[in-house]
Amino acid sequence: MESQSLWIVGAPRSGTTFLAALLNAHPQITLTVESRLFALLKQVVDVDCNRPDLLDAAHRHRFAEYIKRNAGALVERYYREGLGVDTPIWGDKHPPYGDPALLSGRDGPWLREPESGSALRLIDEVLPNSKFIHIHRPTEQVAQSLLSRGWVSSLAEGMAVRRQYIDEIEGFFASIDGGRRLTLDYARLLDRPDEAAACVAEYLGVAVAPLTAFLHAERRNPTPFSAPVRNLTDVYRAL
Repeated sequence: MESQSLWIVGAPRSGTTFLAALLNAHPQITLTVESRLFALLKQVVDVDCNRPDLLDAAHRHRFAEYIKRNAGALVERYYREGLGVDTPIWGDKHPPYGDPALLSGRDGPWLREPESGSALRLIDEVLPNSKFIHIHRPTEQVAQSLLSRGWVSSLAEGMAVRRQYIDEIEGFFASIDGGRRLTLDYARLLDRPDEAAACVAEYLGVAVAPLTAFLHAERRNPTPFSAPVRNLTDVYRAL
């Protein structure tokens, strides 16, 4: 299998950590968890390269374009050489890669102007063969989880935050080839593990057995990934 970069996105509290753990159970996949490499790269390209105190006007656009042309190889070398990753599929899980206010920031659902946009299009430009998985949960579950974390002050705010992420991700997904995007329902991983594992394995072109084994192990002995609001033990007992 050729080298394949993979990026997991979704609104916060949507199951991205669980999905990353599932994929990392496969011997052909290695994902970091919130390395934030592309948040840094976006800061350099979109912000720092335009600072007159850092770059002369004659070099700003040229250097930013040069960075983007070469960043893909640099990022992969970091995974291969810096982290020692030797699996064909590699990448990162980071919900804010899909945040339309990745750099500009937010106060709950209120985005600060000017909006910076997400990192998704930059990832696609730098690593044009990248694959993406968007995992999602129902609006009410995400909003309740955000509220319980204290990240929003009401369920309405939590719903608005989820919608902002979903709109950004869906807009990006509509712009790329269907073979490079997969949208996955978190509940499907829990309720229909064999079907979900087969879907992910087919999308990535890997053997399904390690994914199925992980999901069935979680049914027997659930791991509390990032303190989910939905109690996995109760979910599996009900099945």
